[in-house]
Amino acid sequence: MPIEFKPVTFTVGDTPMGDSPCKQTVGFSLTGTVRKVKNKSVWSVALQSYSLEVLYNHTVTHCMMSLDQVGLKIVPTENPDYDAAVELTIWRRNHPNDAKGDVNWQYRGAVTALVIADLTSS
Repeated sequence: MPIEFKPVTFTVGDTPMGDSPCKQTVGFSLTGTVRKVKNKSVWSVALQSYSLEVLYNHTVTHCMMSLDQVGLKIVPTENPDYDAAVELTIWRRNHPNDAKGDVNWQYRGAVTALVIADLTSS
């Protein structure tokens, strides 16, 4: 059966580091029809690329150690133009020795997810 690979790109603007994650959702469309097993689509999502830079007061600064968690999942969408959407969750926190409670640290950059879908035979 054919497989389709669909990159989905997220742009992360100046986002504060802190105690809560940043979430974004981007819709995607596939060119083929996704195979279903027991009424569930046969697809998955993987992290293709991840590039974030550190900011202090919205200015690029030295690279510091941070504690990053990145999550991706395919979610339904209400938009009829898309087959589904990818939800990105980034939780970037300062290393405790670097932050000292300073709230002026941010990050920005880009993350690309790769949707891998099993299509029905043509």
